[in-house]
Amino acid sequence: MRVHTSRSSSHAPRRYNSGFTLVELLVVIGIIAVLIAILLPVLSKARAQANRVACLSNIKQLCNGVLMYCNDNDGYFPTCAAWGSGSYVPYPEDWVHWQQNRDINNSAIARYVGHGEQLKTILRCPADSLEGRKPHIGIDPGQGPYLYSYGMNEALAINARGLSWRTKITLWRSPARKIMLTEMREIYTDAGWWSPGAPLAWRHGTAISRGTPNGLLRRGDRMGANVSAVFLDSHAEGINDDFACNFAQDRPDYRLP
Repeated sequence: MRVHTSRSSSHAPRRYNSGFTLVELLVVIGIIAVLIAILLPVLSKARAQANRVACLSNIKQLCNGVLMYCNDNDGYFPTCAAWGSGSYVPYPEDWVHWQQNRDINNSAIARYVGHGEQLKTILRCPADSLEGRKPHIGIDPGQGPYLYSYGMNEALAINARGLSWRTKITLWRSPARKIMLTEMREIYTDAGWWSPGAPLAWRHGTAISRGTPNGLLRRGDRMGANVSAVFLDSHAEGINDDFACNFAQDRPDYRLP
């Protein structure tokens, strides 16, 4: 006699849900959020460092162009590229022809560092947004704002109307301490020049001033830090206002320690 047995329900095939539960999904989202919070500052710091390296490279290339110009012109510097106005006038020897009504390819250093977009790229720090740039009040029509990042020390060769004040590189003492080109504070950047009476850029970071030698900043004021600068001996480094805002930078005959 055959005995028929029925399958127990315990042997029936089971179905498993392979998806995430709500709790598991929230845990995964939380882990991802923590990782992003950790990585973002690291990536931001790496990007800032890369921008600063590129900026120093740019200003070094511009310095080489200025020095090659000096070699071909009896040691005289190109003019500092002020705007045209009642007091100043553009010169053919301007180191950069930045105005909208001029051809940048005619810049005094263009033949040494490049033309067109290549030159424009070298003239712009990758960390410089160029936002809010406006023409200087009172400049002649058609020049527009200065859309580049670097300014030449005006004491090297000024664009005074009726007087092209150009110095020779051999006249400058302490060349390793005298600034040739640097980055002026963004809101004041309106031409291709810089003077120690103007504060430096904030785009590479800021610090607290100990008080500048020319009195521009007081102790405790905020100032630019890690600002790209290249010196008359052609070396480039990061500086701040405490160093740069010193009227000795205007004087070829002054020695700096």
